[in-house]
Amino acid sequence: MGLAGDISGVVNQLSSEATMKQERIGFIGLGLMGKEMARHIVRNDYPLTVMAHRNRSPLEALCQEGATEVSTPAEMASNSDIVFICVKTSEQVNEIVSGADGLMAGSHEGLIIVDCSTAHPESTERLAKNVEHQEVVLVDAPLARTPREARDGRLNVMVGGDASTVARITPVMESFAENIFHVGKVGSAHKLKLINNFLSLGAAALVSEAATMAAGMDVSQDKLLEICSQGGANSAMLAPVMEWVLKKECTKLQFSLGNAEKICAT
Repeated sequence: MGLAGDISGVVNQLSSEATMKQERIGFIGLGLMGKEMARHIVRNDYPLTVMAHRNRSPLEALCQEGATEVSTPAEMASNSDIVFICVKTSEQVNEIVSGADGLMAGSHEGLIIVDCSTAHPESTERLAKNVEHQEVVLVDAPLARTPREARDGRLNVMVGGDASTVARITPVMESFAENIFHVGKVGSAHKLKLINNFLSLGAAALVSEAATMAAGMDVSQDKLLEICSQGGANSAMLAPVMEWVLKKECTKLQFSLGNAEKICAT
């Protein structure tokens, strides 16, 4: 039956168990992606706890929809079965998990930590081993697509972890994801995410160079887009990058240089 069949079977079993027990969800990191993911979770009737960072606006909007505010990761862990983290760096993830008031300070047996950040795989693997000693499971679940798809509940999620854990968190992720890919053991999803970014950003850089070349050769950039979009030069990055070139707008592509730099560090 294979791995996909194994996960499907466990998902069906856990779905029936979920009728008896609703998973309590925590969410840390209410940025462009996280606030939308958390919104879909609470709108799917999961009990949700959230934390504020610098900007309270997303938190207050979520609390109006039924979420509950907590003050520390430790408090969140003690009141959650599954905690999602969606922040910028591995250092932030480590502090959230292992800090003085971190998740591990309030952990309990069976707690699952889902790291949706774009993190360094080595740090992820090390942290997963550290939390095992307290009967806590950490999986990596980085994201693909943009805040637009996050708002629409159509993200792609890559997950690294054992089949039973992936099956347990899948119903929650389905509230904000269109596609969920179990790619292997813990750490493998963050590795694949960086490879995905390498290909995507390489394509974006190539489109940028082509647009610059067209301008330097006094060739219409509008025609560059029109012609290249109809043949082998087309790519998922062509239209979003050319939107910026032609309109100085960026509605389809939002990605930080800080995240791009993580590729070079691996």
